[in-house]
Amino acid sequence: MDKRVREILERIDGHWRRQIRVADLAASVNLGASRLAHLVRSNTDTCLRDLIRHRRLEEAARLLATTHQRVSEIAYYVGFTDVSNFNHAFRREHGVSPRAYRELSRDEGEPDES
Repeated sequence: MDKRVREILERIDGHWRRQIRVADLAASVNLGASRLAHLVRSNTDTCLRDLIRHRRLEEAARLLATTHQRVSEIAYYVGFTDVSNFNHAFRREHGVSPRAYRELSRDEGEPDES
């Protein structure tokens, strides 16, 4: 993997809660935005926007499974500005709504009573 892409992935991992501008990421590795987008896609088979969203939704899933925070609080915490968009993105990524994911993850964590 290209070292600039690794650096961008590390930046995303460290700053996923903030608004991340592609232009800022590109400038951080001395590339133009379109060149960075091409480089990321060729190294990861996905676009930069999807990588950022995936990282945010990973953290949201972890919080849903381990905390009692409201879904809206989690949505804003992980960097979404609209709860409806968060719900839609979460369902697309995980196949269930955030609330259903929370219920399923809690059910899986309970010991079997049989």
